[in-house]
Amino acid sequence: MKSENRNVGRLGEQLARQLLSDKGYQVIERNFGTKFGEIDLIVKDGDILVFVEVKTKKGLDFGSPEEMFTKGKMQRVKRMAAVYLQGKETETACRVDMVAVVLDNQNQPERVTHYPNVVMW
Repeated sequence: MKSENRNVGRLGEQLARQLLSDKGYQVIERNFGTKFGEIDLIVKDGDILVFVEVKTKKGLDFGSPEEMFTKGKMQRVKRMAAVYLQGKETETACRVDMVAVVLDNQNQPERVTHYPNVVMW
């Protein structure tokens, strides 16, 4: 079950990366992590550095991917973004985006939705 979840998550991140690339975003880093957590994607939208959380679900039986993006998860993304930014140019505008992916039973995308600017600072 755990490897299936990992595969579903990887597929969701791949679909999110493709969607953002198609929108003109430049992928900077994938799966940036430390012992404190991970940011799925770091991309550039023009001059803005964007930290992207990808939530992937197979079907909607137990809620939507959007419902999985909790206040606690947002706080972890913001903490990881601060870790990533340490020692880097501090004048960079940053924001957090979310991509929600829903897969069918054959792991085909039913829906890939990008929510820009969930948080900006």
